[in-house]
Amino acid sequence: MPVNLPAIPAKFRLRTALVVPFVLEIAAAVGLIGYLSFLAARRAVNDLASQLRTGLSSQIERELESYFTAPHDINQLNAAAFTQGSLDFQNPQNIAQMHQQVRISPYIFGTYCGTEQGEFLGAGRSEVGSKEVRLWLTNTATRGRFLSYELDSRGNRLAFLTEDGEYDPRSRPWYQDALNNRGAVWSEIYLDFATFLPVLTASLPVYSEEGTVLGVCATDVQLPVEFRQFLSSLKIGKTGKAFVLDRKGQILSSSTEEPLTVGKGDETLLLQAVDSSEPLIRETARFLRQEFGDLKEIQQPQQLDFSVHGQRQFVQVLPFQDGRGLDWLIVIAVPEADFMGDIYTTTRNAIWLALGSLGLAIALGILTARWVTKPIQRISQASNEVAKGALSQHISPSALLELDQLATSFNSMADQLKASFTTLEQKNEELRITEENYRSIFENALEGIFQSSPTGQFLKVNPAMAAIYGYDSPSEMVNSVTNIPEQTYVDIRDSQRFYQLMKSNGQVKGLEYQVYRKDGSMIWIEEDARAVYDSQGKLLYYEGIIQDITERRLREEALKKQLEELQIEIDQSKRVQEVNSITQSSYFQEIQEELAQVDIEEFWK
Repeated sequence: MPVNLPAIPAKFRLRTALVVPFVLEIAAAVGLIGYLSFLAARRAVNDLASQLRTGLSSQIERELESYFTAPHDINQLNAAAFTQGSLDFQNPQNIAQMHQQVRISPYIFGTYCGTEQGEFLGAGRSEVGSKEVRLWLTNTATRGRFLSYELDSRGNRLAFLTEDGEYDPRSRPWYQDALNNRGAVWSEIYLDFATFLPVLTASLPVYSEEGTVLGVCATDVQLPVEFRQFLSSLKIGKTGKAFVLDRKGQILSSSTEEPLTVGKGDETLLLQAVDSSEPLIRETARFLRQEFGDLKEIQQPQQLDFSVHGQRQFVQVLPFQDGRGLDWLIVIAVPEADFMGDIYTTTRNAIWLALGSLGLAIALGILTARWVTKPIQRISQASNEVAKGALSQHISPSALLELDQLATSFNSMADQLKASFTTLEQKNEELRITEENYRSIFENALEGIFQSSPTGQFLKVNPAMAAIYGYDSPSEMVNSVTNIPEQTYVDIRDSQRFYQLMKSNGQVKGLEYQVYRKDGSMIWIEEDARAVYDSQGKLLYYEGIIQDITERRLREEALKKQLEELQIEIDQSKRVQEVNSITQSSYFQEIQEELAQVDIEEFWK
């Protein structure tokens, strides 16, 4: 199908194409620099919005996902050990699995399991950021009290450390939430009963094979440790802030060093964003409250801006939900002033750079265009000559490396093209002679020549082949015989033998068998054939030569019959000779004489 190329309305020289666009581009830059400067601030806003949407907020979202996927994976491992009976809640001596889970995950504070009998077993840190991991235990032997033990590097229990008050895991929110949800779930943010630091717990109910509740496995995550360091490392303008809120407006983590809790002891509470000591965080939280009323109303990413004391602030809000109960807001706030200083500097530098570049670009553009276009023109002219059939073209070397390589490649191509045309003409003549010889042999051969497919159809036969099978022409035979084994073989076992030999040897030699001709008569043939494969070893077809050996087989049968008859005559002659030999012997003569003297009647008396 022909391809309709778009019409070119006008044509111009390469020199013009190289010089004019650069001159126009720089001239336009100089003329429009004032307008571009005016739009620079607005463009910076758009760039910032794009950065917030696709850059920083996405990074924070990915980091959160990485933090909150691992705890659920840990719970599944511990639940499997629970159901298999690998956790000894009464007398644990080794909890290597839990010990390693806490050690290799710096943001995991602890991982543990509780049973329906009120037993509790886990491993956790002694305090936030500590590398020391302890064994936590509550069971009937401890009378329900919370005990902790020292662990060695392999998770083996060592010395007793501390004893706290009574602890029943069944009464804890993480335990009840998992049972109520009947699946993996996150708890509400709460303060750890020992450290009073904000903790988030991933919990998973554990069931027996019969569906009975065995208990719950859980993992504690403390956001302020690792995730806060990540937020602090982000480059959010010069004074921008990033923080994470729950739907109640409590700060879960931020890029600042501000404490996330207020109060002491049992009165410790998470800090509300609207009460933050960081002005940008506080004002951003108040703006979101005013804009949406309830933070639960923010279900889609938002790009917003507001003013504080006449200064514009840019805000990006991205809901974060993981399908297991997490429903937070990622907030990024950046003052417009962080970007305007760079914009003013960039605009001023751009004006001077554009003015200086304009004159230089015009001069260099003209010189470069002349230098580049001359060799290209020579190559273009030579190409036109080659297209007309004048293959003896040669391009002079160029000072430009790429154009010199192009000239060398063109010269090599022209030489190869000329040699290829000569060789092609010779090969075409040789191929023509070969095809004529093959066609003559194929058409005039006395033996039948054929090609057949692996599925049992003739692809090609010569006239001798058609005549042997009683067909008037090769085309009649190819069209008539659509199943070689069933239509031509007298004994189907000969067909099976043919395919077995082809499969094992790839050829048959001197295979003799009977076949049906077109009129139904039977003849004997001798076949030599081979299998033809492509370069990947796939069977393409069979080809071979067939001879009609019916007369030879008839002569062989007649000769065999004559030999059998001659053998019978020889055996009869031998028997006559043996009888004559016996009757002519002296012993036989003596017996005859004795018998002659015997009186038969006297003998029987």
